[in-house]
Amino acid sequence: MTELQMLVIAGAFIVAGIAKGAIGIGLPPIAIGLMTLALPLGDALAIMTIPTLMTNVFQAFYGGHFVPLLRRFGTMAIAAMVGVIGVAVTLDKLGTAGMTGWLGLLLVLYASLALFAWRPVMPRAGERWANPLIGLASGAVAGLTGMAAVPFLPYMQSLQISRNELVQGLGIMFLFIMGALAVALVQQNVFTLTNSIGGVAALAPTFAGVWIGQKLRHAASPETFRKIFLAGMLALGVHMARGLL
Repeated sequence: MTELQMLVIAGAFIVAGIAKGAIGIGLPPIAIGLMTLALPLGDALAIMTIPTLMTNVFQAFYGGHFVPLLRRFGTMAIAAMVGVIGVAVTLDKLGTAGMTGWLGLLLVLYASLALFAWRPVMPRAGERWANPLIGLASGAVAGLTGMAAVPFLPYMQSLQISRNELVQGLGIMFLFIMGALAVALVQQNVFTLTNSIGGVAALAPTFAGVWIGQKLRHAASPETFRKIFLAGMLALGVHMARGLL
């Protein structure tokens, strides 16, 4: 691994950690998107796995609502794992070069929806049938690209749920999806000694970024910071998606 690649990895996780600390989301898409400027997508996925799992363990269990939220979103989480593993088994490979453009397109879609604040409302009664469908679709998308965000993140923002429960619920979903993705990557022998060491080393800049993000959250409006990082994600997604043209 070159010095430039190590600098890109460190910078990617600092920026992604800042977003995670400030608003609770954004670590995988930002980290993967920035790392793929200097690394193959497969290596970026492998390096991203350890920091993402560690930050989401904390997010999933912190808040005191783990058990009731797991009951509420358990079918979505399990269906998401099925989607990830199903795609991995069917395609027999994650992290191919051709997926970079599609990842960029998903970044554009996610950032655009979030920036325009399109927020439909899902009634609680509809969650019984919607949860497993959204979970399966989200797992399939994560299996194809390694990005756990679409469509379950916009969906969960449409639910009747408090802000603290939303953040913890997202942590639970991220944890299940990333756990399944890690299993798929191990099965496909994506992890090497180099990218595994890179994943462990990325913990330091990740948590440094999370600490900075928490400070920024108190110093500025979370909505303002959210718009800034979504605009950056949109620009990055457009850049990556050009390969599809």
